[in-house]
Order: sequence, then structure tokens, then C-alpha cells
Amino acid sequence: MSAHLLGMVVEGPDDARTVPGLVDRVLEGAVPALKGKLGQARSYCGIDANAPLVMWSAVHQCRVPRRHGHFGGKPALEDARTAVLALRAFVARDPQPEAVVLVRDSDGKETERRQGLEQARQDCAWPFEVLLGVAHPMRECWVLAGFVAEGKREEASLAALRQELGFDPTARSHELDASSKTAKKSPKRVLDHLTGGEGEARCWTEPDLGHLRQRGKGNGLAAFLDEVEARLVPIFSHAVIGENAGAELGPPEPSAQARDDTGGRVPGRS
Repeated sequence: MSAHLLGMVVEGPDDARTVPGLVDRVLEGAVPALKGKLGQARSYCGIDANAPLVMWSAVHQCRVPRRHGHFGGKPALEDARTAVLALRAFVARDPQPEAVVLVRDSDGKETERRQGLEQARQDCAWPFEVLLGVAHPMRECWVLAGFVAEGKREEASLAALRQELGFDPTARSHELDASSKTAKKSPKRVLDHLTGGEGEARCWTEPDLGHLRQRGKGNGLAAFLDEVEARLVPIFSHAVIGENAGAELGPPEPSAQARDDTGGRVPGRS
């Protein structure tokens, strides 16, 4: 099974664990043949040869032409030009990825950033699929959507947070506030309080996708999972179908000339 190369632009190293983990969940759920084979089926890349990702803060360093002017007659919105710059850099990359994943924290600008990324996606006919994700207000909210309390300590911690905040932060993570790491409604503070800074991966690997979609309606997670299903799953599905078809066909039959040269017998058969 050949590996599909997927470009990734994210906020930082933590996203480089969460985003691929979520992508893998959707791929395995939609294409059962990938179970246990994802490490061979896909790999992530940044713009540099050996980098597994590129951070939004570093995109401006890309040595490709900048995007100027309007988008479809409208002014550029949040991140539109930066996203185009990243996509142009992936176009120039060798080898070129088959898809590029752009995931951004909203930082309170959910609509503007989503529309800006959409402007970039529609700017031209890119030679790869472009997937968009906006974590509202930030990545930690996607993790919180998958948190399920285990044991009395975690149940007590979640109950204390519900009382403090006035709502369940795992069910309504989009109501948290990313303005300050130490604020009462900080997603980082809430997640750390629940997990102790460890074991985050269980939040996106253990709950079923229906749970993640339900709790991710307001924070952008459900929309991102839909992007993966609509734009990335077909790439892997078609590849698996092609490989299975090749296996069923078996080795090619010898030509008529080869059969004639062996008295009508197939080489290697008695």
C-alpha cells in the first residue's frame, strides 16, 4: 500500500497530534481496509522536506509569490492571503501532496477565519484537495468534546467545573473563552483541570464519531470531520478499490506470441 502525502498547516505541535488523530478516526471508520495500516497508508508533511507540518506563524517565510488584490471582487478576510501563500508553497513542493489540511484556531473570529480560508480554497483550481478546519475558540475545545469522565476523581473534577462555569464544558466547549490562559473560561485551564495535562489522546481515539460530531457542532469539530469525509475519504477509498481490483485480476496473461513460442502452453505451467 503506497502512502498518500498530506500537507498540514496548524497552530503548533499539539495540533500535530490532534488533527492527524481525528483524520485517522474518520478514515478508519469509512475505509475498514485501512485498520492497522494507516502508518503505511498516509504521511504528513510541511513545506520543508523533512518537516511533518508547517505552523501558521511560519508561513510568511515561504518563498513563493504573495497574493494581492481582492478575492472574487471582495476584500481579503482573516487568513485568506496567508492561506494562499501556504497553498502556493505546497504547489511548489516536490513531491506535491495529494491534499492539504488547514486548521486554525478561531480566537473569537470564527466566521471571519472560516470565510477567509474559504476564499483561499476557491482562489484557484489547486492541484490537490484542500481541507479546512476552524477550532472555536481553539484546539483544546475539540479535545474537550471527546472527554468522558472515568472514575470518581474525573467525575468530581467535571462536576466542580460545571458548578463553577454554569455549564458542562465538554458539551458546550464553544462557550469557553480563549482570551487568557488563566481565565475561568480558558479552554486550556479547563482541559488541564480535567486531564492533569496527560492522556489527551483518549479524547479523540476512544469516543465514537457520533459523540464527537454531536459535541463538536458548535466548536467546528463536526464541520472538520465532514470535510475529511467528503474530501479525503474518496482518495483513500479509490486507492483501496484499485489495489483490490489489481489483486483480483492476478498476473497478466502472456501474449499470443508467447503462447505460440511454447507450443500453446503458458510459461511456468506444466
